[in-house]
Amino acid sequence: MLLNIVKAFCAMRKIQVEKPRYFINSLAKGLSVLQAFSEAGHPLTLSEVSAALGANNTTATRLCYTLTELGFIQKDSQRRYHLTPKILTLGHSYISGSAWQEVVQYYLQNLFQEIHETVNLSILEGSEIIYLLRIRKRKYLPFDIQIGTRLPIYCTAMGKVLTAMGPPKKIGPILKQLEFKPLTARTITRLDKFIDELDKVRKKGYGINDEELSIGNRAVAAPIVDKDGYAVAAINIAVPTTAYTRRQMEKVLAPHVIKTAREISEALIKMEAPLVMEGFSQRKLEKPKTLTEKKGS
Repeated sequence: MLLNIVKAFCAMRKIQVEKPRYFINSLAKGLSVLQAFSEAGHPLTLSEVSAALGANNTTATRLCYTLTELGFIQKDSQRRYHLTPKILTLGHSYISGSAWQEVVQYYLQNLFQEIHETVNLSILEGSEIIYLLRIRKRKYLPFDIQIGTRLPIYCTAMGKVLTAMGPPKKIGPILKQLEFKPLTARTITRLDKFIDELDKVRKKGYGINDEELSIGNRAVAAPIVDKDGYAVAAINIAVPTTAYTRRQMEKVLAPHVIKTAREISEALIKMEAPLVMEGFSQRKLEKPKTLTEKKGS
């Protein structure tokens, strides 16, 4: 849980190679320590922190000491450092004070009550989607999806929608650097096949994940668009394959997710929410809590 939260916090603060005039190196190094924990997924020794940062032991010692004094990490009897619950405070104010998320939550709750299946919202970050909102009916996967979970774009319904309908200038570079991994026998593993899939998504107005991420799981997704018509977020309905065939999902659930996505888009544009306004950067979103590098719907 704590690792998921710090991953979200650090994902929005990737340390840039090009350092602007007001870039504070010491702050960047401190955040890099937290990111090292998120990427490792387990407690770290001082030497492991040093190696993860590419820094010497003296620097690593000072950074860990400072974070310990601030209460964000602590050292156990085996001289390993752990994250502490204080890390929860980093994203709390954004989560609790975001008006647009409350609007989206309202529509997702209505969708959940209509179809009685799991619904989610995600945004695009590089070649991955990040879950921001989730209402789950049941746990039917061998792994868990939480707010902040990160998943590949090529094997998720929301990822396909965000890629197919996102701003071309943003999506082009992502496709050029995309790396495919066969998560199931159904996973798309070639760029040309993925581009063909994106063409289908644009024509239909929704995306499908048909056991491409995990056997036994299907999902259908639709885009939340900005005032220029580009996808800036996506919502999906995720179901077990025992509940819906692909044909049933497209016939029964696709209209629901498209309708709800349209309603959310219209509401956010009307209230001029940052998510759908020109010039919005996803780096302005303090993503709640992030992820385990596990597969999800």
